[in-house]
Amino acid sequence: MGLLGRVKGWFQSEASSSRGESSFEAYLEAAGEKLREFAVAVSRLESELLTVKERMRGLERQAAGFRSQAEQAAGRNDADGARSCLQREFECKKQLESQRQTAGGMEEGIRLTKERYAAFKQAVDEAGAKHDMLSMRNLAASAEVETGRAIAANRQREELERLSQETLAAEALSELRQAGEPDALDAEIAKLLRERKAQP
Repeated sequence: MGLLGRVKGWFQSEASSSRGESSFEAYLEAAGEKLREFAVAVSRLESELLTVKERMRGLERQAAGFRSQAEQAAGRNDADGARSCLQREFECKKQLESQRQTAGGMEEGIRLTKERYAAFKQAVDEAGAKHDMLSMRNLAASAEVETGRAIAANRQREELERLSQETLAAEALSELRQAGEPDALDAEIAKLLRERKAQP
């Protein structure tokens, strides 16, 4: 594969990886939006619960007031007034019980919504952490591949240098043989062999 093909491959792999990144980023953004919606829903439910509890306290005060008025009417021997106040107290307590049931249902709904929120948030956080871990593994693998390529290129260069040295030695040996001086030839051969053994 030539240099142009290798560069083209890098751009294609980066483009496909960025498409995966962007789709995951879109997923995280959508999940974040859902989490914000959950938080708003929980806040709204809690606000409504506080309103219901405030109404309950108001009804309790009204019931206590009617009870007090009934006792005062009974103290004045006003049976009709006492009966009227007790009926109003009964109505307040009836409304209070209804509000208590509503508040209990709302508290249960808030608890369930918070549990769902926590589970969804945990799932989003885990997905983000796994994505980060996979991205780091991908980067590490890419670095290993590039390191392997660099080492292979370096080994090829060393092999070429070795072959070049052997070729030069063979040419020198050939020239010496052509000159016909056997003593000089033996000395040159010994010298080349020593140099070759000295090299790693």
